[in-house]
Amino acid sequence: MLIVRLKQCEHALADGRLDRAFDLARESDFRADRRGQELIGRLAQQLALRGQEHVEAQRVVEAAADCEKAQSLGGNMPQVAQLRRAIADATAKRMDDDRVRGQALAAARRHIDAGQLTMGGNLLTAADGDARADSLQQEIDNKRATLQSALTKASAAFAAGDWENAVDQLAGLRRQFPADSSLRDLSSKINQQVTAKITAALEGGRLDLAAALLNRLDRLAHPSVELDQIRAALGQCRAAFELLRETEAQQATEILRRLAPLWPKAAWMKPAVGHLEQLAESLKELRSGPLALTTLAPMPIDPHQTMMPESVKPVSPTPIAPPKLPATPSGSRFVLHVDGVASFAVLTQPVVTIGPVSSSSAPDVALLAGAGMPTISISRTEDDYVLQAREQVLVNDKPTTGKLLASGDKINLGPRCRVTFRRPSAASGTAVLDLSGARLPRGDVRQVILADREILIGPGSTAHVRSDDLAQAAILQPNRGKLTLRSSEAIQIDGQPAPKQADIPVGAHVRLGPVSFVVTHE
Repeated sequence: MLIVRLKQCEHALADGRLDRAFDLARESDFRADRRGQELIGRLAQQLALRGQEHVEAQRVVEAAADCEKAQSLGGNMPQVAQLRRAIADATAKRMDDDRVRGQALAAARRHIDAGQLTMGGNLLTAADGDARADSLQQEIDNKRATLQSALTKASAAFAAGDWENAVDQLAGLRRQFPADSSLRDLSSKINQQVTAKITAALEGGRLDLAAALLNRLDRLAHPSVELDQIRAALGQCRAAFELLRETEAQQATEILRRLAPLWPKAAWMKPAVGHLEQLAESLKELRSGPLALTTLAPMPIDPHQTMMPESVKPVSPTPIAPPKLPATPSGSRFVLHVDGVASFAVLTQPVVTIGPVSSSSAPDVALLAGAGMPTISISRTEDDYVLQAREQVLVNDKPTTGKLLASGDKINLGPRCRVTFRRPSAASGTAVLDLSGARLPRGDVRQVILADREILIGPGSTAHVRSDDLAQAAILQPNRGKLTLRSSEAIQIDGQPAPKQADIPVGAHVRLGPVSFVVTHE
């Protein structure tokens, strides 16, 4: 039988059927025969040679199997040792390649999510041949097709004079593709045309139409300084009318007097100021006349009515105090408008109150919500933030009147009003409030920054203002009424080069590398 197996092994080895030859040669009686020993030596060399071919073809698993077989037959012969080193090198290279591909895929995913499709597609070349790269490339192609289709339809609608349809086509795309130049240009044209319509409506006294057009245009998500000014003017007009409802004509007059110089073409403002001045004077006369004396004496009792028991003393009516004008929030506050990203309300005071805009004592963060919504305060002590409320509110769906806030805590102020507290950077004391279900009077502001020492503007989730177009984070630092910007990127202020550390004037157009922003008073 041994002779037969020796002959079969010789034929298998000659035909290149090394696995069959190995099955025959691993029997114990093979090694006891001189002819068998010779065959084992030749087979071990052939297995090591085939394993080397597997390594060169990047078939590491097959190479490792041949290495084990050759070692079991011929021991640690030089060819086996050389093959083992080659397998180790190939394995290390594969791990490095996998790591590079993984990093490239992760970076591509970040750029795709940020709408930077070209950069994401370029990164996929480092992971060529990977099924995940093919999936991401398909996603890029789909997003490009969606964007191009929307741009084509919106351009046709805008050219036909139907800007509302154009806005419908582009709604939400600016957040998905903030870096697309075609989308930015078309959005800018639509924004410019509709802004002129809103301005004309405001100047013509059609504040309802101006607000409706503004809300419609907000779907475009193309913030601009002009729209910020219009939004602020409409908010102040609303505040003036609410004061008028409460017969606080003098305070409403002061608001319109401040607005009138800013809108010289609004012919309705001057007569409105005149009527308010007359109303304020009339109310002043009424409040200081005979009617006011009724609050100084008890209410007379009708003698024909049943007399009250002596033990029950009549109670004088308590005069109703006039509603208070919302106090100016303490601390420094401003609006940071970053083109292509968003607008942020920034507050630097250590204690911030949040509540409905109709509250008798106006909160620092006034929300357009019902008067029944509770008012809360968030105070900063060193690097900690503490929530306090007079009545219970839900924090992470648990009722409480006080809590040390952690990043990610969700504060429910009403059925449709939620505030999410975030600390993007553990090294910074600055926090961010994300609003959901409730809006500020400025419709473009959906986030509030509680600034401590600095505001980080840069890439990644650790920035307070995320802009993945920047290579490194820049620091915007409020300091004694001034704003200082420090960055490794080139800085321009109103088109003029500025040093790497520069003071930022209010209203100036600042370009920080590929990103531009404006700081305005609220």
